[in-house]
Amino acid sequence: MKTNIFSIVNRLTGGACVALALLFSAAAAHAERTVLKYHSEIAVKASPQKAWDSFKNFDSIHKWHPATENTVLLVGQNGKPLAVREFQIKGGAFVISELLSYDESKRRFKYRILKTNLPLSNYVGEMWVVPAAGGGSVIKWSGQFQRPEESPKAGQDDEATSQLVQGVFKAGLDNLALINAK
Repeated sequence: MKTNIFSIVNRLTGGACVALALLFSAAAAHAERTVLKYHSEIAVKASPQKAWDSFKNFDSIHKWHPATENTVLLVGQNGKPLAVREFQIKGGAFVISELLSYDESKRRFKYRILKTNLPLSNYVGEMWVVPAAGGGSVIKWSGQFQRPEESPKAGQDDEATSQLVQGVFKAGLDNLALINAK
């Protein structure tokens, strides 16, 4: 009877080792993708508080980003970490993101994308406002992210993924400049 039990334990342990090896190799493959980073900013005439007020509500991205629509707060509240929003991208894409941190006094928030059908993964972004020298303010937006797969499909390599994020930032910041030009 002992031989049978040890035999079963050895087989189970061997299977667990194989499973762990597969898990670690998958994690290593995931880690091999370059973490890409992008930062952009735009100076606006509005005061820092007015500029902040134009984008601070997590469920109102559709009000300032021209490529988005139909934002819904799925969980939580604006200004409270762990809030989750979903919005549509004009043309058929969607984004579900989570508010990670929010600081009203520093006019800054950090968020991450939980799920999207856009070709990017592991996206974490931050937006904030600082006073500009000589008046007005500067709206800043940074993000880090990866291409969606280890072996990217055509048009989903690091360069394409970076260009996607750069286009999103540019469209949003350009529109925030228009909103804050008054």
